[in-house]
Amino acid sequence: MVAMFIKFGYLRRDENRPAGRYGGCKSTDQPVDLPAPATSTTMTHQTSRFTLALPMLLAACTGSSDPPPEDAPSDVIEQFEPPDCEPSELCLDPPASGFQIRSDGTLIQPGEDVEYCEVVALPGTPDDTYYVRAFESQMTEGSHHLIIAGIVPESDTDHHAEVGDRVPCTGPDVFGGELVPVTGSQKPYEGEAFPPGVGRVFTGGQKVVFDYHYFNTTPEPIQARAAVNFHTTTADKVTKLSQSFGFYNLGIEIPPGAAKAFTAECFFDGDVYVHSLTRHTHQWGTEFNTWFAGGPRDGELVFSSPDYETVSFPFEEPTLVRGGEGFRFECAFENNETYTLKFGLKASDEMCILFGSWYEAMEGQNLGNQSCFVFD
Repeated sequence: MVAMFIKFGYLRRDENRPAGRYGGCKSTDQPVDLPAPATSTTMTHQTSRFTLALPMLLAACTGSSDPPPEDAPSDVIEQFEPPDCEPSELCLDPPASGFQIRSDGTLIQPGEDVEYCEVVALPGTPDDTYYVRAFESQMTEGSHHLIIAGIVPESDTDHHAEVGDRVPCTGPDVFGGELVPVTGSQKPYEGEAFPPGVGRVFTGGQKVVFDYHYFNTTPEPIQARAAVNFHTTTADKVTKLSQSFGFYNLGIEIPPGAAKAFTAECFFDGDVYVHSLTRHTHQWGTEFNTWFAGGPRDGELVFSSPDYETVSFPFEEPTLVRGGEGFRFECAFENNETYTLKFGLKASDEMCILFGSWYEAMEGQNLGNQSCFVFD
């Protein structure tokens, strides 16, 4: 499983704004103002250019304070089967229950390190409602990551984006910030299933953005394309709405030939159930450790990943994390390049991010975006 990728576009610091924590989930297509750090570490919950505000049509889908349901629905996916074809081919079969969407894609020339955002529409009409219990995605060779974001229907972003649009970008918010999470991957094939009773909800004809980053290291052009399966179920089996967070450590800096590790921590504004975590670094990332932060489990190891290709940690059961508690994460790197590695959006840069999927533990909290940006 993989958490939905939250791409923040670019960040701007406001030297006149006091340091501290900021909340809110107002949709915006403007770059966010992040505070300048007053101490060695500044943490803020921010609405990034990729806003995770929920569409109004999903407002009634939040859960209650009850624990996760014990009885799994009969159609829960037990195991995903990766497609069997050449890496340059797109051969993901459509789901037995649900539908598949694909990007048209484009050619990536030799040596290109590029990112495109393309608008695709879900099948059906606005009268159709899709209750999604799982996703699968496949990308052709040369892919660095895939982010799928839904556009809030009838929003300014919806009116600005046209089906078939494809533009260079640094995040799916290039058409506007009124977006909701769908899924994402940093591997050629990925399957993401939600816990029983948890899912995401979309409508027929809703526009989605394919954000695909490719780095062509071959001497020939390659075709960038992606396919995503929406595994659907009935309305009674999606009673809690899954959301996504990203905890970012933007202060990483690794000199040439050096090995360094960086630790950061972020906290939730209210009680949440977290059902999966995902590390994200690039190829120079080595060990990645995650612990609980705050509360009675402070310092307890959650998971340890040895390398940048071992990325996902699904909890056996969604774990309750109280408001004021969160996660501490450490990214280790070995820089064998001749230049200093810093946090950046290119494949030649590095990143230190803990992604996760969660839902509200209590109805009506309206927590909004729980992403956190740390300047170490």
